[in-house]
Amino acid sequence: MGVPNTTTFTLQNVVDEIDNDDNLVGCFNDANANYFDSSYEGSKNQLLNFRNYGLQNALTAFFSGPGQSDAKFLCSQALDRVRYHNGSGTYPVTGDTVYNNLTGQATQNFNYSSGNGIGGTILGYYTITGGNGVVSGSGPCNP
Repeated sequence: MGVPNTTTFTLQNVVDEIDNDDNLVGCFNDANANYFDSSYEGSKNQLLNFRNYGLQNALTAFFSGPGQSDAKFLCSQALDRVRYHNGSGTYPVTGDTVYNNLTGQATQNFNYSSGNGIGGTILGYYTITGGNGVVSGSGPCNP
């Protein structure tokens, strides 16, 4: 869920997100560096450095199709939603995890198209099997 993007959150909000220590030093030690909001991370020495801390800061948004059970006509599947992945590229590749939203809800097992916008050009596909939203295969579609 993340730490609120306000100045009124508490140490307990941070502890609830990190779920390890009940003191500020311990929270910094256990924090994921990718989860800090670059606007607030500062020197990582005060509670306000955790403002807007959460998974949402480590994900990349991309456009995706709704998903289908087989790969037939996959590269013609309409792009109709925004999803998120934890990889370093523009689109998800094998090993990345894909989420339906910024709260970390993993995408279900299916085959999906990916591309450059709602109703835009389909540039590739990715497949999720085995649960937990982890991409098991990906490749290009020829526009």
